[in-house]
Amino acid sequence: KGPMATELPPIPLPQPPMGAKNPSCKVMTFRPTIEEFRNFAKYIVYMESQGAHRAGLAKVIPPEGWKPRKSYDTIEDMVIPAPIMQVVTGQSGLFTQYNIQKKSMTVGEYRKLANSKKYCTPRHKDFDDLERKYWKNLTFVSPIYGADVSGSIYDEGIQEWNIGHLNTLLDMVEQECGIVIEGVNTPYLYFGMWKTTFAWHTEDMDLYSINYLHFGQPKSWYSVPPEHGKRLERLAQGFFPGSSQGCDAFLRHKMTLISPSILKKYGIPFDRVTQNEGEFMVTFPYGYHAGFNHGFNCAESTNFATLRWVDYGKMATQCSCRKDMVKISMDVFVRCLQPDRYELWKQGKDSTVLDHLKPTKLSSPELESWRQRRITYRENLLRSSNDYWSNSLRKFVLLLVNNWLLFGQTGFSKMKMPPEVKKSRRHPLSKPPMRSPLSILKQDPAPDKELAPIIPLESDMKQQEHLWQNQSPNFLAEKAFNAAVAALEPHCAICSLFHPYAQVIRTSLDKVTAQNHRTRPLIPEMCFSVGACNSEPPPTNSHIGEDGTSLLLCCSSCQMQVHASCYGVKPDSVGTSWTCSRCAKGAWTVECCLCNLRGGALKMTLDNRWVHVICGIAVPEARFVNAIDRQPVDVSAVPDSRKNLKCVLCHRQNRGACIQCSQEKCATSFHVTCAQLAGVAMTPADWPYVVSVTCHKHKKVPSRVSSMTLGQKVIGRNVDGWYYHCTIIGMATQTFYEVNFDDGSYCDNLHPENILVSSHDCLRSGPPDVGELIVVAMPNGQVVNASYIRSHTHIYYQVEFQNQSQQMVKPSELHHLDQELPKRVRARLVSPRRPSGPRKSAARLFDSNIGVFVLGRRMH
Repeated sequence: KGPMATELPPIPLPQPPMGAKNPSCKVMTFRPTIEEFRNFAKYIVYMESQGAHRAGLAKVIPPEGWKPRKSYDTIEDMVIPAPIMQVVTGQSGLFTQYNIQKKSMTVGEYRKLANSKKYCTPRHKDFDDLERKYWKNLTFVSPIYGADVSGSIYDEGIQEWNIGHLNTLLDMVEQECGIVIEGVNTPYLYFGMWKTTFAWHTEDMDLYSINYLHFGQPKSWYSVPPEHGKRLERLAQGFFPGSSQGCDAFLRHKMTLISPSILKKYGIPFDRVTQNEGEFMVTFPYGYHAGFNHGFNCAESTNFATLRWVDYGKMATQCSCRKDMVKISMDVFVRCLQPDRYELWKQGKDSTVLDHLKPTKLSSPELESWRQRRITYRENLLRSSNDYWSNSLRKFVLLLVNNWLLFGQTGFSKMKMPPEVKKSRRHPLSKPPMRSPLSILKQDPAPDKELAPIIPLESDMKQQEHLWQNQSPNFLAEKAFNAAVAALEPHCAICSLFHPYAQVIRTSLDKVTAQNHRTRPLIPEMCFSVGACNSEPPPTNSHIGEDGTSLLLCCSSCQMQVHASCYGVKPDSVGTSWTCSRCAKGAWTVECCLCNLRGGALKMTLDNRWVHVICGIAVPEARFVNAIDRQPVDVSAVPDSRKNLKCVLCHRQNRGACIQCSQEKCATSFHVTCAQLAGVAMTPADWPYVVSVTCHKHKKVPSRVSSMTLGQKVIGRNVDGWYYHCTIIGMATQTFYEVNFDDGSYCDNLHPENILVSSHDCLRSGPPDVGELIVVAMPNGQVVNASYIRSHTHIYYQVEFQNQSQQMVKPSELHHLDQELPKRVRARLVSPRRPSGPRKSAARLFDSNIGVFVLGRRMH
């Protein structure tokens, strides 16, 4: 067998179990002989037998003299259709990458750009020096990446390790389902320049991948062993809580960069390797990897699968917030390769435990049986066909064969069209980041107003007037307020920053029932570590249990309730009675130096004043000197420009310090506690920011039914693309279902009547349960399996134009006569005095699937 460049430890301790080689999980390098190189699948099996998969990444150097292409001179005119500019934000080894699409260019144009003074590789002594320059200059000069170019530049006739024809288990997706996913089961090309980056990720569906560097400068890789992948995920969740709360699988967005120094600091095992021209890199299931290009180069990549992958595919996490993420139905793999587990798997009862140490097998009886069935039935049907059959009929027979193999055992037949082509984005497009909270926008001058309460003062709430700092201190009022806050979810005065009050705060001294219970804090640890002059990543919090919960503590004096972890208290140091920092010092009349309200959880500052913990979190320049104890708080870096902002809620200027809405160019300002009581949306942000603030003007509200009524005169969009004056003569609603099909495709406009009654009677029983397996009749006569996701209802209007033609339109296509029309509508608006209107033949009276109410009458 081929030797490996990476040496294993001479005396591995303890001795690994049989088949668990490479205990150090180091990236291994293989040099196959020409004979070994001829069988791709067999050599992957050999590599795993040596423990290569434990690192999540391996290098393969082809036999000397092997080349996939004789010359690359002819690719200069190849077009890169959608290059991306990679904008990176962040600091201290923690970054977020945003991909912004640029206009197309040829490879020749891209090469000149990559080698230009602006984008070329900097001078460096060695790899370590170049790596330092990479992480130091990551946020400067956004590079352009010629990524996700569909196609291969292998010469015709290359059999060995041909990325376009690997002939592995993943070919089942196309052969059985008729699905071609560009970049997953077909090749992608990547044209890189200095500093172009692929962020930390595992492959779609946790597949294997292979990457060949055709020519150019090297490519650096980092990898985390699969057995430590969960640790990397937890670390990323702590650094990027905003992204994590929005999507459990946010690393699949491929936007997160974490430097080796951070991984080392937090004990995450990793390895690095450099890929040179003419070398292959292979990634293994659930192997997290990232890297960057040293300069202009060209690589080719695709995914593949082995028998060992099937369990990984079944367990792979899915991005929940983007519809364009790759998803492959595991149905065909489980049914064909794990038939004994298929029924349990369909019912969600198949318990799979991933063994990251176990190497893959080359084949199995089930795989051989599947291959033999394909060969046998294809030969039999082709043998029975006569010579006079046309070529198109031969293709039809092949189509029948493929679909019999897929659906012959499921109880129904299905005709499939030629392979459906989908596109996978290895580098998904994303919006540039919000502005830095450290940047303060100048407010428009506004007249001073008298201090006004934030919330209506009902008869039992008037004592909240005593919380304002312009009133005399009233400790009893603070005590009552604290007790009321403790009774509301999340029962923590600090976590309430990220949980707007869902009900009116009624001041009460009733006993707080949640105290001494354990609940999960909402404040990420990072919130206590980011601040002015503090670029260190967050430490781990020993006050949070293994289950992620923390003890709730209630001050026996002021009734303020907090999590032990949020307030920096060691739970084992708490006796039967606990008092907060403020009450322990008997500071009954103190107030927060950053806001305008009393009460809540307070900590002392470096200059012996007091500050709310939530104000210390949300005001960007404030920092917790001791992040574990949450005190003291340094507020000396808060600039005068922030102190001079006027709160739009209490109308006070020069009192405390305000935060601003995070939306671009929005100067709306408010004190943290004012915003909290007013229900302003505040959520955790990603490193190096702490809090994302959305004012009421920019808050996304659920779409509401339009106020348009029957008989109303409006401006509507006709099928010819022009806008005309028209009258609403009918309204209708239509319910659509969202489903995932077994072939991995997605539909969000399925009519309920398209679901076969045999699987679920929607007309009698309503929509299926989420995740329920259903059978769908397609408009072209096909019958397919799917799983139900959700339902949504659309409103349609029937309008009549001036020439008496009628048409069904969406609410977004209608505009009130008195509203300011968008520019695109004004540009295509036809004057009502114009005699010619939309042609009646062009108008679609109504959709046959929608019942329309026309002036009170039901039409079909």
